[in-house]
Amino acid sequence: MDNQFNPYSSDFADPSMGTSSTEGNQLIDFKRVLYKIIKFWYIVVITSLLALSVAYIINRYSTRIYPVTASIMIKENQEEVGAKFLYNNAISDPYRNYYNEMYVIKSFPLINSAIEELNFHVSYFREGEIKSSEYYNPNFPVEVKPEDESELPYGKSAGITFLNQDEFKLFNLTITSEGEESKGEKIFKFGDLVPINGHKVIFHNYGIIPEGDLNKYYIIRFNAPESITGQYQSKLNARWAEQGSSVLNLSLNGPEPRKEIDFLNTFIEKYQKLDIDRKNQTASQTIQFIDDQLNAISDTLQFYEQRLMQFKKENVVTNMDGEALRIYENLREIEQEAVQYTVQEQYYTYLRKFLRDPNNKMDQVVTPQSVGIEDQVIAEMLGKLLQLDIEIKRFQQKDKAANPILEDKKQEMQALRTNILSSIKTLEETRGIMQESVKRQQRILEDQLKLLPGLQQDFINIKRDYSFREGLYTFLMQKRAEAAISKASTTSDIRTVNPPKLAGGPITPKTTQNYMIFLVIGLIIPIGFFIILELFNNKIQSKEDIERATSIQVIGGIGHKKLQDNLIVFRKPRSAVAESFRALRSNLNFYTEGKEKKVFLVTSSISGEGKTFTTINLATVLALSGRRTLLIGADMRRPKIFDDFNLHNEFGLSNLLSGQAEMEEVVQTTEIDNLDLLSAGPIPPNPSELLMKNIMKDSLDKAFKTYDFIIIDSPPIALVTDAFVLSKFADHTIFMVRQDYTPKEAVVAANELYTKGKIKNISILFNDIKKAGPGYGYGYGYGYGYGYGYGYGSGKRKDGYGYYQES
Repeated sequence: MDNQFNPYSSDFADPSMGTSSTEGNQLIDFKRVLYKIIKFWYIVVITSLLALSVAYIINRYSTRIYPVTASIMIKENQEEVGAKFLYNNAISDPYRNYYNEMYVIKSFPLINSAIEELNFHVSYFREGEIKSSEYYNPNFPVEVKPEDESELPYGKSAGITFLNQDEFKLFNLTITSEGEESKGEKIFKFGDLVPINGHKVIFHNYGIIPEGDLNKYYIIRFNAPESITGQYQSKLNARWAEQGSSVLNLSLNGPEPRKEIDFLNTFIEKYQKLDIDRKNQTASQTIQFIDDQLNAISDTLQFYEQRLMQFKKENVVTNMDGEALRIYENLREIEQEAVQYTVQEQYYTYLRKFLRDPNNKMDQVVTPQSVGIEDQVIAEMLGKLLQLDIEIKRFQQKDKAANPILEDKKQEMQALRTNILSSIKTLEETRGIMQESVKRQQRILEDQLKLLPGLQQDFINIKRDYSFREGLYTFLMQKRAEAAISKASTTSDIRTVNPPKLAGGPITPKTTQNYMIFLVIGLIIPIGFFIILELFNNKIQSKEDIERATSIQVIGGIGHKKLQDNLIVFRKPRSAVAESFRALRSNLNFYTEGKEKKVFLVTSSISGEGKTFTTINLATVLALSGRRTLLIGADMRRPKIFDDFNLHNEFGLSNLLSGQAEMEEVVQTTEIDNLDLLSAGPIPPNPSELLMKNIMKDSLDKAFKTYDFIIIDSPPIALVTDAFVLSKFADHTIFMVRQDYTPKEAVVAANELYTKGKIKNISILFNDIKKAGPGYGYGYGYGYGYGYGYGYGSGKRKDGYGYYQES
């Protein structure tokens, strides 16, 4: 893009129109930033390519993580042997609390059992040039075991190469020789005792190592089971498929999908086994309770059985007549009721002892239904006690700190224990009343029995004792058989709905997202750099910057000159810079319209902003229009304007103001027609005081008799007060602002002088414009709309204001 400044840009507004310094006052010119971005597009492209390269490296060498999912269903529990008192599902099943299953699934023992089953404590890695990746083969025949009861060297690793089916080599192995340890490598055979970092392990080969795994270097790493279990506890996710559903969705992510699939399969198997064991726990406790009772009565039953057989051998009378048979049958019915009371007595004794022992686990209690006792009150209270026990365990898992709700639950559980013990005492009293009624009926029948002959009495008594214990034994054996059948027929409530499988491609790294993120970073860095440059650049760069800093109007703009000679209007009359000075000459007419004789003062904030250059060329363009022009070098501290005209500074303004010479003696004629020079002259000790003398005004009045225009080149306004003194003589003051040179603070300071009335009739000339484009306010076409034009060729021509224009 061409940065050449266009001197006729319409960007410089009609000086008759006001501007505001407050409109659009912002720190950053985003149009200018955009222009810089477009101009230096290659920087943006380079940083974007570098950022995309970083994204490629990350995508290429990041470990890919794959998602693995499975679904299981927890069926409704239909067990009657105490199971309904172990679970109380608030969702859909009255016998099972599915909320608790979340804690069971994430429990350390369950996950650890799957980890140990799969031998995840030993892992292999293939070493690459940049990263190592895990090698997992579920059918790999090599197994590592510690010697005897010792542990594997958890947290350690070593290099390994399988040489053949019988030998392997270990690298980076700690070898002990003559009491000293050193790192080295050594070949071992399968079955040898291998020392690894102070531990002794044995490598077993239970099959054939694949040919592709031989003679390759692997890193074998020994992982602590607790650490691996903790990792899987963290990454295993379990969520209900939907509210009210008994289907659980299991998922976990890992770098080796086959390994995660095997884990989920084994985990589900262990979960099913845990469920079966948990359901069989009640049956096992019931069988144990019944076995204890059977052991207590088996000897007595055997004793009465022998007495009955002995009686039959020694006596001929073993049959009962009608009366004896009636009494015997009645006694047997009464004693069958006594069997029930005896079982109740034994169960209540067991339950009282169980509840009083705080070390007993509530999920191991034998329920009354399992031994044939239909006691709804005790059963419901036990069910509530078991539910409280489950809730307490859940609170303990969630919150290790003291919890007031947990304490309330414990107190409620203790109160319920007391209530159950109290109910047992009441039930025993009721049972005692019923037993006493049975005993009264027994005594009545026994009195009737005494009326029978002696042998029949003895036979009936022996048979009664035997039948009573036989009935009790048979009842208990029946209940034991029922519990054993229930245990043998138990199936898991956990059923696989969707087996473990890979659920799509890798979830990390997210290649597209990484490319997008780094592309944005690659764009943000250079753009941010340009914004920061713009934010911290305190130099005036555009007309808009001037308008933001001041309410002083901008009269025009001068492009960058390529020649070292300051007489560019004279040397290059057709150049763009020369045209911009002609435009400046026309614009000045708006500020001094109606005056024939005019004084223009050129000043700036600091040196180096182009005052001398502007003064010379403005005077030149006025002289070339055919008007007599006097150029006064009023910078008596640093006189230099005479050099550009190849004139001398032996005498000048300082001599005139000090009364040492007359006007005619100090004015020099230049090579430019109609242009004369009054240089600064020798440097005086008091320039400001000289300018303040009335002779300065008198000299200007005298000069107007000869000249149409007087152009005064003054010192910088921020350095000395000379410009303030001279401004009262000027019809218009031109304040110079140089692109990328003048500080914004200098323009703000000039605006303050203007608003306070210290300098009047002032406008700003934007000088040395090199940058053009959006944000700089240039390059939008020719012409100001003032109704004038320029022609080139021989001769002279009047413009729209009566000035003669040089061709």
